Amino acid sequence: MKVDRSILPPGRIGLAVSGGADSVALAFLMTKGGKKKNASRRFVVLHVDHGLRKESREEYRFVKALAARLGLEFRGTHAKVEKLRGESLEMAARRVRLAFFARQMKLLGLDAVATGHHMDDVAETFIMRIRRASGPSGLAGMKERSEVDGVKFVRPLLGCRDAELKAYLRRYGEEWREDATNDDTSIERNKVRHVIIPFLEKNLDPDLVEHISKITSYLRKAAGRNG
Repeated sequence: MKVDRSILPPGRIGLAVSGGADSVALAFLMTKGGKKKNASRRFVVLHVDHGLRKESREEYRFVKALAARLGLEFRGTHAKVEKLRGESLEMAARRVRLAFFARQMKLLGLDAVATGHHMDDVAETFIMRIRRASGPSGLAGMKERSEVDGVKFVRPLLGCRDAELKAYLRRYGEEWREDATNDDTSIERNKVRHVIIPFLEKNLDPDLVEHISKITSYLRKAAGRNG
């Protein structure tokens, strides 16, 4: 499991924790796994309850308790997600989440927000963008560092598989929360995750996710040379 702490800026960092396995692992790996001194001053847990599922209030309490157990400041919000014209519900939730992160960056003087995106997310995005005939920059997918609407993001877990992160949490007896909507294969990303990638791994390439990760890395490096 490759955790890249070198991409973290030296200042204060928000940890975007939804309660899912990847973000819970992020919180532990950044504070406990890295054995960082002064973690309580360096990191703050950020959580958005979008209010779109009945479980969201409990997830808010779970993440708040996790932050307290790690000795980290917690900043959360119970948001009201309303779609603007032309927006999907997912796009509206993302807009609300970004606005919250932007406010916290200013209020807390954060240098970046770290997310729990991992290698499987990269592979899923790559396959979804192939379907849309994206160009090289689109296929390059998630970057280790990026900026969206003034929010600087870092993604130190792109070298980790989802299964590795869950195994890490199980090893230490840690829990996380599962979003039941993640099993709905009528949603494109879930279909790619639960149907298409397993089929391709079984019938074409058992190391498909790792190979896609390498391809996207090559594309990002090529974009950097040409940009």
